[in-house]
Amino acid sequence: MTTKQLALGFGGLALLLVAAVLGIAWYYSDLIEDGALRVKHDPPEYDVEVVALEDGRVTLRFPTEEELRKEPRIMGLEWPGGYARVGENLEVIGNEAMREYELLEGDLSVGDMVRFEKYGYPGDPLRAHGIAFEDIRFASPMGEFAAWQVDGTDDTWVVLVHGKGASRGEALRMLSVIEDAGLPSLTITYRNDDGAPEDPSGYYQYGLTEWNDLEAAAQYAMAEGASDLIIVGYSMGGGIVTNFLYQSALVDRVAGVIFDSPMLDLGATVDLGGQNRNLPGFLTTVAKTISGFRFDIDWAALDYLSHVEEITVPVLLFHGDADETVPVETSEMLAESRPDLVTYVLFEDTPHVGGWNVDSETYEAAVRNFVDRVAR
Repeated sequence: MTTKQLALGFGGLALLLVAAVLGIAWYYSDLIEDGALRVKHDPPEYDVEVVALEDGRVTLRFPTEEELRKEPRIMGLEWPGGYARVGENLEVIGNEAMREYELLEGDLSVGDMVRFEKYGYPGDPLRAHGIAFEDIRFASPMGEFAAWQVDGTDDTWVVLVHGKGASRGEALRMLSVIEDAGLPSLTITYRNDDGAPEDPSGYYQYGLTEWNDLEAAAQYAMAEGASDLIIVGYSMGGGIVTNFLYQSALVDRVAGVIFDSPMLDLGATVDLGGQNRNLPGFLTTVAKTISGFRFDIDWAALDYLSHVEEITVPVLLFHGDADETVPVETSEMLAESRPDLVTYVLFEDTPHVGGWNVDSETYEAAVRNFVDRVAR
């Protein structure tokens, strides 16, 4: 074979490799668009079967053993017309687990199909904790949004912002601590929530636009008598809160921030998704570049860690080291960058937004101490 033929052969192989890389990266960019950007409101999937019930115990059959072992110690168990709370696994055989069980609403029977969820409480503040609340609406540039308003005796209000695809129920694990402290609270919805106005892009923006809805909620709270604010952000809600701190003229009214598994860098979050799929890092990088062009993603703007020096308020930060959704390293970077402001609570063997579910006593004590310290 001549040198020219070898060169042509290697050139052809290189073109094939480039084409393969671009093809895989293009496909992964589709997954980024579908999994991270596109707004979805899928109905609940009840995929866990009740196979036995006895005094204070329930045996559940999961679709797979892997799904069974992902769930932390305290979980909510939901089905149409009912709700229960379950404790840690007492016995595991194959894809079946026996857990402690407390019925909170409705009736449960052998053969019923249920689903696990992390909120740990049913419905709303009244159903969950017996806390009286008002379902109010506040005005944002995008339209009107719903919120739960709980009254209190203090002038510092707590505004709670749920994560992507979640609901206000995400805040129920913290609300009783806030109410016990006498702080009024506002648990909000924002653009792209089910039944709420949609972002013109049709995508989640991870705080780039949603911070405006949080600002509108803050303005509502101040009009109702709030002198200062403590803002709570779960997962993507953490990105919304962070960009609010960077963008809003109301930042000087913020007394403190609580983050639970915050999404502080969308690029790093997508990198983790690639690792979970065993995708080589360079392919994820190419896919992100393609996604930036295809879906108008400004990765640099969505790296909120790039200017954490602008954060000027105390932060309570929760994260779990087994988070497969948002990389725990981003929270570690925040804590290491701002040790003067950040109180970091790391939960071992804990999934995304699962700190309360693994150790509710530690979680609630940290929230109680923080709000007592920062409320002005």
